[in-house]
Amino acid sequence: MVEEQRATTSEMMISLEETLLAHDDRVWSIAFEPNRNELLATCSSDKTVKIWKRREEKKIIIDDGDFDGKAKKKVSFRCACTLDGVHERTIRSVSWSPCGRYLASASFDATVAVYQRVDEEEEDEEVKFECVAALEGHENEVKSCAWSPSGSLLATCGRDKSVWIWESAPGNHFECVAVLHGHTQDVKKVKWHETEDVLYSASYDDTVKTWKEDLDGDDWSCSGTTKAHESTVWDLTQERVKEGGRFATVSDDGWVKIWKAGGALKTEISGSNSSSSNSNNNSKKEDAAPLECSFRGGHDRPILCVDWLGAANTKNSESKSSDCSGKKHPATLAAGGGDNSVRVYREKETGVWEEAAAFVNAHEDDVNDIAWFSVPNEETEKGEDEQQSTNYFASASDDGTVKIWKFRPCRGGDTDN
Repeated sequence: MVEEQRATTSEMMISLEETLLAHDDRVWSIAFEPNRNELLATCSSDKTVKIWKRREEKKIIIDDGDFDGKAKKKVSFRCACTLDGVHERTIRSVSWSPCGRYLASASFDATVAVYQRVDEEEEDEEVKFECVAALEGHENEVKSCAWSPSGSLLATCGRDKSVWIWESAPGNHFECVAVLHGHTQDVKKVKWHETEDVLYSASYDDTVKTWKEDLDGDDWSCSGTTKAHESTVWDLTQERVKEGGRFATVSDDGWVKIWKAGGALKTEISGSNSSSSNSNNNSKKEDAAPLECSFRGGHDRPILCVDWLGAANTKNSESKSSDCSGKKHPATLAAGGGDNSVRVYREKETGVWEEAAAFVNAHEDDVNDIAWFSVPNEETEKGEDEQQSTNYFASASDDGTVKIWKFRPCRGGDTDN
């Protein structure tokens, strides 16, 4: 059921499309299947992973601010399957492989599970997964997992201050190829570069580290460390552009920071290469990744999650995407935090960001995760000034719900809530 609530600025608005009563306890992580955005995975302290399938209905929406008398798509989700009985404690993170056939889940029981999709992926409503691997090695709580863009590597991290890299092998076998140490506190998040097998880790020690495979291919090492914030770095995301997308980090200190991509391959997010075990003393200063800008926005408590529109969950898009008219859209971030709000920030010009829209009481408790997805619009007549897709995002909360939000321009009839 759609709840009629809106939050707007002068140009953009966020509207609540659907509330999913997702789990019996707090929802920690959400992830969209990366190719078609049709499946949404969620995980919770209730020890389950749920798979939600998107469905679209054409409806005449008479109370929508941009009503033009035409039938419009209404997006909703239904629970397609529940994966349980695998983990014994809270499931903290879920991540899809690039092909969309595998899903990993990381748990406080110190294990990581890998599920394989076993249905035929046809139009059938049924979705089936089976657990094909259980990875053990961390000493205690595993807090994040992430697949590499090549799909051959899976990274995990946890309370034991370590980062593990697992390599997949035929027969659904996984081998640990590296255990990386360097953080002095719990590692909260692992995130791969959008196109390269370069790994980033964010920690309670206020830093972000960059990890790369050594040239001889025998091991991995830290190529740079950034003192990113004055408190815990909760999340990081990368802009999806053709060459060297920027990075955004958020923190317990309430700041959003935008970092330029440094290094020859535009993969560094570090102010110095001094911590690298194989650094070149002649490396140029400009190879580092300097801070482009930072801003506090509207959050008045820690910012816990952030996602860049045009990231991996909208695989074929770019941050400055264009619609049918050729109009460019600015770089856009969605963020959620401990103040229960969801907020969208847009770049006015390089290094200058503004809050484009906000929903102050989006949830009844902390917003733990946020993720964009896009739905293609109906084909328009030639020359019509219509966007090729509509942008949505999902948010997950300690209140046990997942909410689906639409982000769009304000039009006639829209008013602040």
